Amino acid sequence: MSIAPYSSRLGPVVRSALASMAVCLLGACAGHDFVRSPELTPEAVVFRYRDSSAHLVQVAGSWQSNFYLRGRDWTRDTRVGRMTAAEDGVWELRVPLGPGRYEYLFLVDGRFWALDPANPQRAPDGAGGLVSLLVVP
Repeated sequence: MSIAPYSSRLGPVVRSALASMAVCLLGACAGHDFVRSPELTPEAVVFRYRDSSAHLVQVAGSWQSNFYLRGRDWTRDTRVGRMTAAEDGVWELRVPLGPGRYEYLFLVDGRFWALDPANPQRAPDGAGGLVSLLVVP
């Protein structure tokens, strides 16, 4: 079945967006800006964050080994999960996590909290904002 009869009824902006999505689905979006995060491996979950201008990127999350945050609110002073940077500006941290539901944010240069731009899953943070959400099966 051809989509031509349907695409002729769509506006140019919608057709352009659909074409861009199709190109991404075919793998052309895996260029320089693509970062896969979080990535589940047999050994750990790999968190990645791209920021070539950052001096320090950390991950704060709700997992048990993150003892610093147990029973505490996330603040700009929270220092957990220091990531390592690669030459391409991608920061990375491997965290062994078992099955469960985890909330996390990136702390960039100790100045601001950032959602994981590569992960569309979100959850309310209880204070009117959002956190990134990870479910490990």
